[in-house]
Amino acid sequence: MQVDFLIFLYLTPLLGIVVWYWRRHQRLERESFAALKAATEAGMLEPPTLHPEIDHENCIGCKSCVAACPEQDAHAVLGMIRKKAWLVGPSDCIGHGACKTACPADAITLVFGTATRGIDIPVVNSNFETDVPGVFIAGELGGMGLIRNAVEQGRQAMESIRKLLRKGTTINTIS
Repeated sequence: MQVDFLIFLYLTPLLGIVVWYWRRHQRLERESFAALKAATEAGMLEPPTLHPEIDHENCIGCKSCVAACPEQDAHAVLGMIRKKAWLVGPSDCIGHGACKTACPADAITLVFGTATRGIDIPVVNSNFETDVPGVFIAGELGGMGLIRNAVEQGRQAMESIRKLLRKGTTINTIS
């Protein structure tokens, strides 16, 4: 009798937590479906700038990308559908890139354009040097139009240039 009461005492809160989690998950999925349906009906499925492309094979459904998106409070940009992250409001995404940084499974890549609307941007390596040696780019030209991102890229590019100059490498300048 005492054991049954203890089992009841411990299982009741656990069951409450499971029910709460399940209901919250269902509500968030309904909201994500509604946002995706609204975007589809409005014809707003073309992202205007840099946006996430989510690999659903690698997505672990942790919702960290949804929580990291700074636009989530104003617009439904990312949502969870069938326990995977989806871009539910593509036209509301302005390319912060916080979702990629927050993804622990590396399931998000930031891309420009879509299959119907391609955009060519220069290829740059991790220190913002283009495929033309000694030419560095940052900001809108490199695909990150937000001022905060452009400033950070510019800082990192200058650091790379400083390191190259210390090694004695000649840097091409454009006048």
